[in-house]
Amino acid sequence: MERRGDLETILAYLPLGIQDSSLSWPSSHLVEVLEAITKGPSHSRVDSGQTLSDSISDMRQSLSLTSHLSYSALQGYALYFDEKMTKEESSRWFDEVLPAMACLLLRFPSLLELHYLNSDSIINGVETGLRVLGSNKAGIVFLSQELIGALLSCSFFCLFPVDDRGSNRLPNINFDKLFGNLISTGRNEHQENKIRCITHYFQRLSSCIPPGFVSFERKILSSVQDPSGLEAFPDEVFWSTSTVNLCPVEVHTCGLIEDQSVEALEVDFANKYLGGGALRKGCVQEEIRFMINPELIAGMLFLPAMEASEAIEVVGAERFSHYTGYSSSFRFSGDCIDTKERDIYGRRKTRIIAIDALRHPGISQYKPECLLREANKALCGFLHVCKNQCIDHEDGVGVATGNWGCGAYGGDPEVKSVLQWIAVSQARRPFMSYYTFGFEALHNLNQVTELVISKGWTVGEVWMKLVEYSNQRLRSSKKRREPKVGLFDWLISSNSA
Repeated sequence: MERRGDLETILAYLPLGIQDSSLSWPSSHLVEVLEAITKGPSHSRVDSGQTLSDSISDMRQSLSLTSHLSYSALQGYALYFDEKMTKEESSRWFDEVLPAMACLLLRFPSLLELHYLNSDSIINGVETGLRVLGSNKAGIVFLSQELIGALLSCSFFCLFPVDDRGSNRLPNINFDKLFGNLISTGRNEHQENKIRCITHYFQRLSSCIPPGFVSFERKILSSVQDPSGLEAFPDEVFWSTSTVNLCPVEVHTCGLIEDQSVEALEVDFANKYLGGGALRKGCVQEEIRFMINPELIAGMLFLPAMEASEAIEVVGAERFSHYTGYSSSFRFSGDCIDTKERDIYGRRKTRIIAIDALRHPGISQYKPECLLREANKALCGFLHVCKNQCIDHEDGVGVATGNWGCGAYGGDPEVKSVLQWIAVSQARRPFMSYYTFGFEALHNLNQVTELVISKGWTVGEVWMKLVEYSNQRLRSSKKRREPKVGLFDWLISSNSA
């Protein structure tokens, strides 16, 4: 296999090497271990959580991985497969699922070579091969669902080298902390159920490998057309002078973004490090999405942290699990058969857009620079960028979102909902479906959107209202006894005449 620029960027983060111009496992002992596992527990003696834990340590040692797995990680594997699974589940896991994963890993080098062989012909003139999609440069990677299965099997066995990942702003990719938190977390039913989603994915993979593809794209907000028709980076003047009309809003007081039935960008309330705490102990909106659509995890291998004017779009990640609850009440509730159609590239028509909000901004969120940052972050995610030869036809594709940057991040849900609305509209999306998740502060969101639309306000006029309200909040913050009036009540009272 010839030396390729894309492969060069990612090779240091893979457990493979190049020998005689071919990708291969660098350890003959590791290959022997995997071959034994493919033949089942009677041959490999890997028939319990403890022996699996020992085998993981053995494989890592054969690769000379310098970072040691923690005691809690190894105990977490042992605990889950020895005590958290039923005997029937455990028997199927070691008899069928683990051998299938080992088969995938043995084929990993050839799957990756085939990926690079085909990557130049997926979209004419567009680079799609696996590589580090670094900051400040737009790009897209297409991965087959089979190759993703091999990558996630590497994560399960903790085979990825991690030494330089932190210094290059890449998130954790191995599953050691996912399992380790079974031991180090007190009440950990939600952690157990996160792992149940992952093991269910591998069970599905062992019976049938999906034939499709998933794309991962880093989107960069550089310049957009201003009201005069010129290309410019969206600053406060851009937003205040926008004459774009506001799109319709559908408010849902119940339901979930991932269950919506129409074609829409589905917003991931992301950490700047894709996946957030998915492979640790996090269990809120982003982490849950990564558990029920585990193929999203593959992006954590090669996508460094997002900058302020960047977003990550993933198209085609299949859903494998149903669930109930949220955070500590999260529970796996069974198999999910994804019925979304596939596009011409073999991707499920599920579009997930990761945008990270300001964390704990407090009163600063009302400052002009913070309003601008959030509006531009959302616009970056929602814009249909045609730099990759318009590979998606997105007529009629709206945005499904909710309380982005609120909750644990501490954003003002009324301000954030309106900021998203103007970004969706500015991106010329046909609608915004907003899921309130029962937030009391948003009980009159419908009334506000109807008021604004009835007034015929443009994006620019709503932006000016946001700035005016925010300035008032900043002034009132200095007068501690003055009551805080929410954006919605302020809009309704100041425009009721």
